[in-house]
Amino acid sequence: MRVSGYERHADDWYVEPAWCVDALIQAERPFVGQVMDPCCGGGNIGSRLMRAGAYTVNADIVERGVGPVDIIADYHETIPTVGPTSIVSNPPYGQAQDFIDTSLRHTTDRVCVLLRLAFLEGVKRRAWFAQKPLARVWVCSKRVSMPPGGSDIPAKGGAIAYAWFVFEHKHSGPPVVGWLGNEGAS
Repeated sequence: MRVSGYERHADDWYVEPAWCVDALIQAERPFVGQVMDPCCGGGNIGSRLMRAGAYTVNADIVERGVGPVDIIADYHETIPTVGPTSIVSNPPYGQAQDFIDTSLRHTTDRVCVLLRLAFLEGVKRRAWFAQKPLARVWVCSKRVSMPPGGSDIPAKGGAIAYAWFVFEHKHSGPPVVGWLGNEGAS
């Protein structure tokens, strides 16, 4: 069992709540062009972006049988092939740094990733961050509960602090830290 209280999913598929995606959409300027979720799982991020008027492409390493998936392949293949304007995703935590690097090489606007707030920690990662255009860190005021995808396990009180990390190509200077409210949280 993980610190979060959930058993580890084989593909690191954990379902982010809709309120958390909606909070990012409300906090950020509108997404333009093609927005991709290369690790879409059940398609939650893409469906919330579509409701907000974004043109989305959803991809994942497997067909999960829930939500729309446009492309089935690893993000190393799909991101360069699609060449989206922006990426919004909940990537596998253990691959987050590589995922962000790959995403930044093939986008022109933003890369928004939902990660543990602890992603900010570490000497090596600090040097890595210094080379990246991290523009904003949106800390989720309410703890985010992400049960394993494809299970009937209900979301419970989150035990880990999460944030949206927004890397913006034209950004320079230190990142801005903000907090996402709890409006509509359930």
